Amino acid sequence: MITIDGPAGVGKSTVAKLLAKRLGLLYLDTGATYRALAYQALLIGADPRDERAMARLARSLGVVLRQGADDGLRVMLKGHDVTRQIRTERVTEAAAAVAQHPQVRRALVRLQRRLARHHACVVEGRDTGSVVFPAARDKFFLTADVRIRARRRQMELQGVQGRAPDVAVIARQLKVRDGLDRRRTIGPLIKPPHAIVMNTSHLKAEQVVQQMLQRLAVRAVNSRARAARS
Repeated sequence: MITIDGPAGVGKSTVAKLLAKRLGLLYLDTGATYRALAYQALLIGADPRDERAMARLARSLGVVLRQGADDGLRVMLKGHDVTRQIRTERVTEAAAAVAQHPQVRRALVRLQRRLARHHACVVEGRDTGSVVFPAARDKFFLTADVRIRARRRQMELQGVQGRAPDVAVIARQLKVRDGLDRRRTIGPLIKPPHAIVMNTSHLKAEQVVQQMLQRLAVRAVNSRARAARS
C-alpha cells in the first residue's frame, strides 16, 4: 500500500496513475467516492449540506471503481460510468460540502477500505495516509504553489466541460477549500506521520514518479538492512 496525499491541483491523480502503472499495482482515488456521492446528491435534488441525508446516501452508495483500458480509473455509479460527470465544477463544489460531514467521512472510509481489500494499491486523496490506511509503510505528501495548482485545475476543467474560471478565481477557491480541509475534525488535510514531502510546482509528473521510485528503492534497501541486523 502506497498512499499519496495533498491538496487539490498538486498532481496526485496523474502521479498516482503513473506510479501504479510502473509498479503494476491497482490505482485508487478516494476523492472519487466523495465526488460520486456529491453527483448522486445533485442528481436526486438532495442538499449536500444536510449531513444526515448525505450520510444515509453514503451508506447505500452503489459506487464501483474500475481500472480503465487507459490505466485510468473508471467510476461506476449504479452501473453507469460517471467518470467525466463527477469532474465538473458544480460537482467539485458539492463534493467540498459533503466531505466536511463526519458521518459521511466515516461511511466513505469504510467503503474505501472495502474497495482496496485484497489488492496492492497506490491510493491518493487527502487523508489516505493519516486516516484511511494509517498502517501503510510508504506515504507521500505532495505540495505546490497555489497559482500553479490553479492553472492545473483550470486545464482539467477545460478538458471536462470546455470552459473554466480565471486562474485568480480558481486560486481563491482552492485557498477556501484548503482551509476547510485542514480545519475539519474528521480526516483533516495533514502531512501523515513519516510521509515523504515533495513539492511538485516545477516538476513534470514523470519526474515526480521517478523521484518516488528512487525514494521507495532506498526505503526498501534500508528496510532489508535493518531486518538483516536484527
